[in-house]
Amino acid sequence: MFTNRYIKSILLITALLLSIPFNLEAKEVTLMEVEEVTDLLMSPGCNYIYTLTFCPSAEAEQMREIVRDKLSNGESPEAILNYFEEVYGPRVLAQPKKKGFYFIAWWFPYFLIFDIFLLIGLILFVWQKRGKKDRDQPAAGESGDDSTTRDEMNALLEEELRRFRE
Repeated sequence: MFTNRYIKSILLITALLLSIPFNLEAKEVTLMEVEEVTDLLMSPGCNYIYTLTFCPSAEAEQMREIVRDKLSNGESPEAILNYFEEVYGPRVLAQPKKKGFYFIAWWFPYFLIFDIFLLIGLILFVWQKRGKKDRDQPAAGESGDDSTTRDEMNALLEEELRRFRE
């Protein structure tokens, strides 16, 4: 059924495939690639005060090694962050994820600033309208005619001068 030629071909292909060196080694990871991920993680070894990049504790060094190993195995930074979040909880993330309560906490300062500007604008608008209304309305006892007011003022002034001279 199988010919001699067919068997030789299969053996030759198998020998060629076995002679090809497969690169099963992990890829080399640079310090910059490691720091891109470790800057996004807080260190439990330093009471979550420092990121993994700057924490001098032994636990942080072990975590950096885990990050380096996972990157060399081809895992994405998001997968590494998810792994550490599963192990240590959401507190280990330097920036909270933008969903749920953290979404509100992330955007609250921007909403607050917008509301403050809106309130200031509203106050200025009302203040301007009131000032314009006060300028347009004559004071009590004043007439709208400017010349009548001037004549009345001159008459009062002359009367006061006459009393002063007497």
